[in-house]
Amino acid sequence: MNNRIEKLIDLGNQVEITINEKQAEKLIAYMDRLLEKNQYINLTRITEKDEFIKLHLLDSLTLLKLIKNSQASILDVGTGGGFPGIPLAIMLEDAQITLMDSTKKKLNVVQSIAAELGISNVQILHGRAEELGQNSAYREKYEVVTSRAVANLTLLSEYCLPLTKVGGQFLSMKGRDYQDELAAARKPIAVLGGKIVEIEKGLLLQSDYVHVIMNVEKIKPTPDLFPRINGKIKKEAFPV
Repeated sequence: MNNRIEKLIDLGNQVEITINEKQAEKLIAYMDRLLEKNQYINLTRITEKDEFIKLHLLDSLTLLKLIKNSQASILDVGTGGGFPGIPLAIMLEDAQITLMDSTKKKLNVVQSIAAELGISNVQILHGRAEELGQNSAYREKYEVVTSRAVANLTLLSEYCLPLTKVGGQFLSMKGRDYQDELAAARKPIAVLGGKIVEIEKGLLLQSDYVHVIMNVEKIKPTPDLFPRINGKIKKEAFPV
């Protein structure tokens, strides 16, 4: 077992995430392949491996404590380099995970690495959330929708809640200074059919949290109006 595999397992134990040797090997192999590809296509700004382990791998895995069903259908919105979707796929072999992004090149790279490593429970979905959310093939089809995207919570909720099945969860990873976003998003989340059930602290590093996780339960169908087209979402206030 190499040093980084041992380190990942040890760091997981420290934050109460149990990672076995096979899982750790695959997580580290994914990191290595992704960083190789990152020389040619921008997949991550974090290129130092010890930082990558903490800020991509472990941070993604903090969602595990909130995912109720290990066999869930999971949609990762704005997956980029495959986070949190790929780490979740490695840990939840019985889950079906869809990696969604608007940049096809990134999806193709992530898909090729997953195939190379035998991560067989993932598929890619190229498109924009506001368009897919109005498509009956995807609307309210996923038990868990995740996002580590940088958009504000009101915007993310309009992207993600229409894709979340009633009875499912929308898990949004937000920065430490989330209070103003949360205050602004409470009414829109309710209109979109969601209910904030808890705010969980994510990965603890050096006495501070990388993310908090907004756990939003989908309690009723999203009105047909939502999601609005991208220009309206970004330029117009949420109609509450």
